[in-house]
Amino acid sequence: MANYLEGAEPFEMSGKGASVLVLHGFTGTTQSMRYLGEKLNDQFGFTVAGPCLPGHGTSPDEMEKTDFLDWMGGAEKALHQLADRGDPVFVTGLSMGGMLTLGLAAQFPEIIRGIVPINAIAGKNDGGLAEVVLNRSAPARVPGIGSDIKAPNVTELAYSEVPTSCLRSVYLAQAAIGDILHKVICPTLVIQSREDHVVHPDNSYRIMHRISSVDSRLLWLENSYHVATLDNDKELIAQRAGEFFTEILKS
Repeated sequence: MANYLEGAEPFEMSGKGASVLVLHGFTGTTQSMRYLGEKLNDQFGFTVAGPCLPGHGTSPDEMEKTDFLDWMGGAEKALHQLADRGDPVFVTGLSMGGMLTLGLAAQFPEIIRGIVPINAIAGKNDGGLAEVVLNRSAPARVPGIGSDIKAPNVTELAYSEVPTSCLRSVYLAQAAIGDILHKVICPTLVIQSREDHVVHPDNSYRIMHRISSVDSRLLWLENSYHVATLDNDKELIAQRAGEFFTEILKS
């Protein structure tokens, strides 16, 4: 059992009718997804699982021992555990969690009924990350990227520093998942903040143009930054995601 930071623990909420996997972002924790999970459970009655991905929610030292295959492996394990319940399964995720959501949908179309990637990484960057990734002299750790939040007095539980090796891994992963977006065939609601200082907003267009979903929708957030699930639009996100999943169940 990992020694999680307070607030970073995995969570599960029992419901019926459908299950939803909620995935946090790079260097973040389940804290960023707990509100969304609670609303999907309380208001819509879904079973919700929020795993803390390997290397996250503990320390940068622990994260440095992991890479994208570990993070994706944690998400896959949680997905299959939900699928084993026998109910329809949906997936939503923030940032890297959104990228993992897309990756899961591409690889397991027979399991996933619909997805909601939120401010997801999909291969469109402003160049800053590439400079770090390509720099042989880059330090072993760089400053953290957490808490890009517009709402006052709200803080994301995330690492204050990031292992450079993990940055290189997530950079590679976004390119790989970007190349299999055409395999995403399930209904998809892309949610994107207009102003995002971590993930370029044009990632939303990249996703919409590359996926093969017959039902694909784009919702712009006007009052939140990157960590939108903790920001001013968190209620809107929960409501629209829950309504989207409910609509799919009725179709």
